[in-house]
Order: sequence, then structure tokens, then C-alpha cells
Amino acid sequence: MKTGICSIMFRGLSVAEVIALVKQAGLDGIEWGGDVHVPHGKLDVARETLARTRDAGLEVSSYGSYYKIMEADGTLQDFQPVLESAQALKTNVIRIIPGSKGPDEADGAYWNIVIEQSRRAAELAAAHQIRVAFEFHPKTLTETNESTLKLLAEINHPNMYMYWQPAYWGPVMDYRLAGLNVLRDRIINLHVCHWNYNQNCASFYDGIDRRPLAEGRHDWLQYLSIKLSDDSPHFALLEFASGDSPEQFLKDAETLKSWLRAF
Repeated sequence: MKTGICSIMFRGLSVAEVIALVKQAGLDGIEWGGDVHVPHGKLDVARETLARTRDAGLEVSSYGSYYKIMEADGTLQDFQPVLESAQALKTNVIRIIPGSKGPDEADGAYWNIVIEQSRRAAELAAAHQIRVAFEFHPKTLTETNESTLKLLAEINHPNMYMYWQPAYWGPVMDYRLAGLNVLRDRIINLHVCHWNYNQNCASFYDGIDRRPLAEGRHDWLQYLSIKLSDDSPHFALLEFASGDSPEQFLKDAETLKSWLRAF
């Protein structure tokens, strides 16, 4: 298991500043985000970002594209600029989001479009030896263990994979571990953070209380003990830091590295 960061943790920092922080933290790589640092289709930006990353002795773990199969209003996004940016970054993983509705909100027609477009993205990327992976995320068709398994089964494509993170918004620890176990052969990377979550808040994001990663030791040692598939390297990617603080990120990086040394 390698270590890294999702660049979206520090959307307000430049590419050079993110690289400097990751280098200081002693991590292995960076997942560059497609919303700020490496926008879709900006190939010169992607190539320059790759060069800077490699010059610092770091890897590009993946492209966190934030490509959303379908917007809530039904708009479909073009996958081709996303694929071209991933190629320019010379990464073999693209993270995408399966729509803008949870499984309880989406009707059959919505499911069918997400399934069709996801299969198409997986096929296009496979031609370039690039894997496509969904994020395990609320308000999408991968909100629950059950909906995620259904979606993967319906897409039925060998180039469709998953990221995983604890479902802080949902059920208890046993459910989280069950999901990680049943999906582990399809999981490429982990999103690492620790939250307290208040389900009584009006919106999902209002309920989030980002905590220092060290407070999640009991849970994360259980997650990290579950063996993922052997067919590719995996990254444990720090995604958020309490208070969006670079200082807290550096502490979380030390915490993560210490945990991984135990395995």
C-alpha cells in the first residue's frame, strides 16, 4: 500500500505548493483533481503537472476527475477530455462519479443511462490501459453497499473498479467492514480521513465534522487489515484534513505512515 493525497484537499493551493507539502510529508504520490489543478482537456496543464510531480520524486497515483456521468438535471458530460487529461498525466486510474442521485431517488431510466455511460467510459479507457473507478459516495448510485454491487453487476465490465471510504453518513462499523470485504477485489484505492457525522443536519455537508486522523485509529486499523487484490499497487490517499490545515495534514500523514508500517 502506497501513500498519497487527493489534491482537492487543498484546492486553494497551487500545483507547486501541493507538491511541496506532499514532499515534506514523505508520501508517495498525488491524485490530481480535475476541478481545479488539472481541468479536463487542459493537456498542457496536465503535462506540466506530471513533469513537476516526477521532478519532485513523486508519482501521479490517479486522476480524480470529478467527471459525473449525469448531472441532476439529466445533462451528460463528455468523457473524452477526461480520458485525454489522464493520458497526459500518464496515470492508469481515473476516478469518476456515478451521477447525482442516490439509489432511492433514481428511477429505472436514470439507472440505465448511468450504466450505459459508465460501460462506455470503461471501454474507452481500457483501450489505453487506464482503469475507471467509481467513488463510494453519498447522493450517487454508489451510496450503499447494495447499490454499489448492483451497479457494478449491471455494468458488467472488467475495467470498472471502485475506490472505498468509510460510510460515515450511514450504518455502523459492521456494515462498513462488510462492504469493504465484499468489494475488495474491485477496489483500487482508499480515501483516508476520519469524521464525526451528525445525521440530523439539513444537508450532508452540514453534518460533517472533520477530525484528526489519529482519532480514527481503532477503525482504520480494521479497514487496513483487509487485504485488497494483488493485481495492482494500491494507494491510501488522504482526502481531507481537519480545518483544511496544512499542519494537520502533515500530522495525518505521519499517522497514516505509522499505521501502514504495522502491516
